[in-house]
Amino acid sequence: MKIYLLVFLLLCAEAKAQSGTSGTPARITFLLKNTLGYHRMFLVEGPGIKYGFTMSRRETIPCNWPVGSRLYFSQDGEAKQDLILTVTRTDEGKTLFTDVASTSRRSTEPRPSVVNADRVTFRLHNPSVIPRKIALISYEPGATGNGTTIFTLPPLIGFKSFSFPVGTRLYLADSEQVNTVMSGKRIDAGKPFLTVEKEDAGQVFDVK
Repeated sequence: MKIYLLVFLLLCAEAKAQSGTSGTPARITFLLKNTLGYHRMFLVEGPGIKYGFTMSRRETIPCNWPVGSRLYFSQDGEAKQDLILTVTRTDEGKTLFTDVASTSRRSTEPRPSVVNADRVTFRLHNPSVIPRKIALISYEPGATGNGTTIFTLPPLIGFKSFSFPVGTRLYLADSEQVNTVMSGKRIDAGKPFLTVEKEDAGQVFDVK
């Protein structure tokens, strides 16, 4: 009888240990600071969580997210755009930043450069004193079509981060070129605004 009881207790202990490893992911607490210099909407998506939220200029908020949660830029709080960061266990107690090009997002990490082996992250900047509506057309290596991103950059402090594969050709399109692209035609016969190279990682390019 004692043997059966011992076996039962051992099985219970093993089940409890297994449930602890396969249950709810660990959550960590940290501060998230908006370092973009302007009001912005974001989306967080992770194990058991997905919601949009806004942060005002230079706002800092406390967060308690599961490990593996990802923070994205978002236009409406539902659809995700560029990835900003992925939460890890080592971020416990730290201050993380919304600027993907920040060198101080994690004090133990190098400046972000190549993503997914051949993707490069950089920023576009509006040096003008007036807002600029930008239509960015991209042609990635090996892709049959194009990518189109239309956005507005605030004046002077307006930045937007992008991540493209090495070799991607980028064009700043006017309304006529946008219509050409939307009709299924191409505009990549001319000289691009930028051809993405590995050395562009972390750089800032003025949109003039």
